[in-house]
Amino acid sequence: MITPALRTVQLDLVKNVADIDRRIRVCGSGAISVVIPVRNAEVTIGRTLRSLLPDRSRIREILLVDDGSDDATVQMASETAERCCLPLQIVPIQAGSSGAARNVGVDRAVGDFIFFLDADDEVIAGSLGLLHVALHEEPAAGCAIGASIRRTEGRPDKLKIPSGYCEDTNENAKRYLSNRTWPIAVGSALVRTSAVAGIRFPTSVNLDEDTCYWAAVLTRVPVVAIRDPVLLYIHDELRMSKRFTTSPRRTLLAISHELDKLATCGIDRDILQWRKAWIALRLTRQLIMVGHFEGANRMMRAVRAHPQFRRTWKSFQYSIRIRYGTVNRRLRLQRTRSKLCARAAPDGQLRTLVLAPDPAAPPVSGAELRNWQNAVAASRVGPVTFASVRPVLEAGGEFDSKVHVTALTAQGEPRGRSLGRRRTSVDIRIPQSALKRLIALVRDFQPDVVVVEGLPLFPLLKCLRPLSRLLILDMHNVESHLSGQMGNRPKHPVLLSRFFPDDAARILRLERKAIPLVDRIWVCSDQDEDRIRRLFRVPIPVDVVPNGIPRFEAPKELPPFRAVGAESPIILFVGHLSYRPNIDAAVRLATKILPLVQQRFPEPRLILAGRSPAPAVRSLENVSGVKILANPDDILSVIRQAHLTVVPLLSGGGTRLKILEAMAWGLPIVATSRAVEGLGLVDGRDVLIAETDDDFAKHIVTLCAEPERIEVQRQTAHDKVISLFGPAAIERAVCKGLGLDADQT
Repeated sequence: MITPALRTVQLDLVKNVADIDRRIRVCGSGAISVVIPVRNAEVTIGRTLRSLLPDRSRIREILLVDDGSDDATVQMASETAERCCLPLQIVPIQAGSSGAARNVGVDRAVGDFIFFLDADDEVIAGSLGLLHVALHEEPAAGCAIGASIRRTEGRPDKLKIPSGYCEDTNENAKRYLSNRTWPIAVGSALVRTSAVAGIRFPTSVNLDEDTCYWAAVLTRVPVVAIRDPVLLYIHDELRMSKRFTTSPRRTLLAISHELDKLATCGIDRDILQWRKAWIALRLTRQLIMVGHFEGANRMMRAVRAHPQFRRTWKSFQYSIRIRYGTVNRRLRLQRTRSKLCARAAPDGQLRTLVLAPDPAAPPVSGAELRNWQNAVAASRVGPVTFASVRPVLEAGGEFDSKVHVTALTAQGEPRGRSLGRRRTSVDIRIPQSALKRLIALVRDFQPDVVVVEGLPLFPLLKCLRPLSRLLILDMHNVESHLSGQMGNRPKHPVLLSRFFPDDAARILRLERKAIPLVDRIWVCSDQDEDRIRRLFRVPIPVDVVPNGIPRFEAPKELPPFRAVGAESPIILFVGHLSYRPNIDAAVRLATKILPLVQQRFPEPRLILAGRSPAPAVRSLENVSGVKILANPDDILSVIRQAHLTVVPLLSGGGTRLKILEAMAWGLPIVATSRAVEGLGLVDGRDVLIAETDDDFAKHIVTLCAEPERIEVQRQTAHDKVISLFGPAAIERAVCKGLGLDADQT
């Protein structure tokens, strides 16, 4: 999120746009060639191109160098450029590296200035004008560098202001390579085409190739730096981690070779050797984080080869972490080797016990649907028992014959003593009688695999550990991350936070205790996998088992859509209506978004459907046009009534089942970026993304007025959900999460 200080900086920049335009008119517009290398960026390319629109008058051409994309990147870019009247040129190549793609763009560029931009970053309005003015006012300079805002998920935005540059070009390059100046982010600098003629990006590496390019530029031309932010840089830690940990030795050798070439530019070899050791240290850190301790130990030899790194605290710290991690992993492998033999159960089948807080008979919403989905998928490779802590109140629905449903408590039995005390918001009460029944169930059923749903059942993990061959923790939410989103922040001074931790901190401690007890972890999305690895540095497998299409099998053919026509639209929101993020979304939808839609349509209707509506949701029945459907028996009939589904979630974990359900049954979707996180949906094609109330109302009205657009969105969303989240995809993911290969299933 953007801090107040950064928001102030951006507002000041917007206020100065008129002054920038005046200065541009004085110095002349010039002609800028924008070079964007791209490969499979259909999700972000539209946003990136739209960010260039305020500087349209200063751009001569936008060279989109497409390096073999096999998704809808080119189509999305072309449609965005046509709507925004941008001078886009598609340059198709097959190079395999971003450096080679940028070089193709440089060769094709005809502008007086070149501006490099990545396909997932955004230019701040007026930035090209600022950089151009800076170069005009400093005729001797060949490169203008602006500040950049680095955005990383889960962390505050970070403003990087360029500083430390002088008139000596060799000194600038030396300071840059030795980290005495901020790295130049691609998209934060404008160069004169004539000044950098002949300088090219390395093509043999995909890591630090921009560093080699900017170092060569700094040796040739003077630079001018401005303090205004010109770029919003999206830092994807998962992608960066993969770059560091995929063939690290080969990566280091390739970068070292490219750094050696900089000696011909006049850079001292001592600086280049220091840079190589520093890169090796970065590689070591990433390898430790993902548990590749052998590779990290080999990389530390390159670090210790440089005398300045041999006795540093960081080198000592990494060496200790490598030794500890190596020993711990060996002990863990010895302990779990016998448990992993669950793949070869005696009867040729895999016996699975799924343990959850709530019963799934029938599954209604959220975690219950996910747990039942996983149980049914596991039943394809052997018998499954689904056990809940809370009693099964009623039987209903059609259940798979291989899934046996039971409960560890009975309705109406005495309360009894509880296991442990409730210390966090995710804890539930588990009677000691439930533990006795669980132990008896395990001894009777003799499962090969035990799948435990989340942190609420943490008190049972220690008991299950010696009884389980393979113990899996299904983290359908990263609860500490979710608690932080929902505003459960510290209420005590920072100095006392260690003794009085907030809820998110207590949950984080609980997660750190739970993870060492299990053999595998399941999560819903790649984003949650990244969070788990970043927060806990787990040395065990983390499998992505996505949420599937809930409740019923999706139709293979898209059902016909009932057009809005002259009638007012029916808007649907489905979810557990006592879950706080859903409560907030329902209230926002009924009290803020619906009134804006009513300004366009006379009588739009809003249906809020879900189990156990909270008092705040029930009170919305008094709002004109709002209908509450509590605990609906047939959600399919509700979906068939609606024209579109709207999901204005501001917080949440995992992935949203309500989104998958709407996609499967052909309901157009308007949602926040948080609501569709982890699903890989494309804004403008699969879904319409909105963040403000006005944007939600605008998208709703637009969809209702354009039936052909609705049909395209419905079809693409339906095809995607069947292929990525249909029964076949879930079965493959569950089998992989159970440690089974494709040929075993």
